[in-house]
Amino acid sequence: MSSIISKFKFYGLFLFVSLTLHSEEELPVIGDASSSVISIASEYNLGRLYMAQLRRTLPGYVDPVAQDYAEHLVYRLSEFSELTDRRLEVALINEKSINAFAAPGGIIGINAGLIFHANTEGELASVLSHELAHLSQRHFARRMQRQKDRSLANSLMILGSIALAGATSNPNALVVGQQAIAQQNLSFSRGDEQEADRIGFKNLISAGFDPNSTTYMFEKLQSLSRLSGSNELEFLRSHPLTKNRIADAQSRAQGFERKNYRNALDYDLIRQRTIVHFSEIPRQAVTIFEKEVNEAKTTKEKIRANYGLALAYSKDNRHTKALEKLREALDDDSENLILQIGLLELHIAAENYFEAEALASSLLSTNPNNYPITMFYNKVLMNKGEYELGEEILRKLTLVRPDDPEVWYWLAEVQGLDKNLIGLHLSRAEYFFLTGNYETSIKHLRMAMELTGNNYELTESIHNKIERSHKSIEALKSVS
Repeated sequence: MSSIISKFKFYGLFLFVSLTLHSEEELPVIGDASSSVISIASEYNLGRLYMAQLRRTLPGYVDPVAQDYAEHLVYRLSEFSELTDRRLEVALINEKSINAFAAPGGIIGINAGLIFHANTEGELASVLSHELAHLSQRHFARRMQRQKDRSLANSLMILGSIALAGATSNPNALVVGQQAIAQQNLSFSRGDEQEADRIGFKNLISAGFDPNSTTYMFEKLQSLSRLSGSNELEFLRSHPLTKNRIADAQSRAQGFERKNYRNALDYDLIRQRTIVHFSEIPRQAVTIFEKEVNEAKTTKEKIRANYGLALAYSKDNRHTKALEKLREALDDDSENLILQIGLLELHIAAENYFEAEALASSLLSTNPNNYPITMFYNKVLMNKGEYELGEEILRKLTLVRPDDPEVWYWLAEVQGLDKNLIGLHLSRAEYFFLTGNYETSIKHLRMAMELTGNNYELTESIHNKIERSHKSIEALKSVS
């Protein structure tokens, strides 16, 4: 089943575009550059359905600090892109392999392994700029135009199997879909890849990153490919690394005068988190970072090494040493928010709840609705039995992040502890809706309905949410 899920990752992206192509809808005139198989509005709606199935199918990399960083980086890059619709959602995938992908509707997927392997922020940004270019140039819709009727029918048939599997949890349907997909050539055209490289490079430079970042990333991919084989690198399966592509990247980077390109410390800190995360034996990570601390020459290197060592000590349950190293990092950069949040995180791990609560309250007062601070603060409040305050801060966060299932999950947990049964069922319904479990979402909505009494406004809202889930189920089954 893991191999099926793996293949679904790279092939499902393209096929999902065809969900909006109902039988009564005609294809545009082929060759008309202004026409499109699918409207931008339809792409956005498809993206929400796709994201739900993605969350349901793939293991998420649940790290609010890394999630917050990744979102801000993608949004920053999008400001320099040609995207007209910047309603983006970022999914972090708990996979160590290098991969990133874009799906219609502003969905950007990033394997945690891409952060793990990218040495600099520019290398990561070069990959994300490429994916954003696929979105801005609408390569998915343009490929659908090139497929014409016969390939379109095949795509609809294959997608039907995948969609049905997602809607019914029928693994046999997914096997049929996967086997059919394996026979298709679903990669972008060479022209699409060249265009994404060219536009992505232009946007990368505009965002202030080193023009050599793309070349460095290609060299990293080549090196890893030689060590593990290209079949182990998902990104190369969907983005073949040809000699011309490498040469073009090197040529574009020439002629730029050296300057201080963007390479934020924050990226280094986020990368340390992935190194600790993927370390199966905490003491191995401790050894790595102890060496980094001893070899650090600049302040930035020292901060980075101490932060990584603090996280590694914490994972190894050596909490006193962890806090000591984190404070050393803060001594060098007391204003860095990731380091401040790291101190909060380590206090929680050490069960220093008094210190954690004071720090979380202070940080949240100066950073209202900050995602990682709020999530960590809620953990402290739940431990102390202060459920009402936990519910209050998470409710505020849902207004900022209404499509984040993690927020709804923990809101449901704290509401359950506070005996708020209506709130519990409504929050769980939202969580299951966002993770593609539509029938379970409806089940919780109906439980909430039984408790509403004569609250007609709430009843009407619940009816609308039930209808929303039914429409999503029908959308997934419409091509099966």
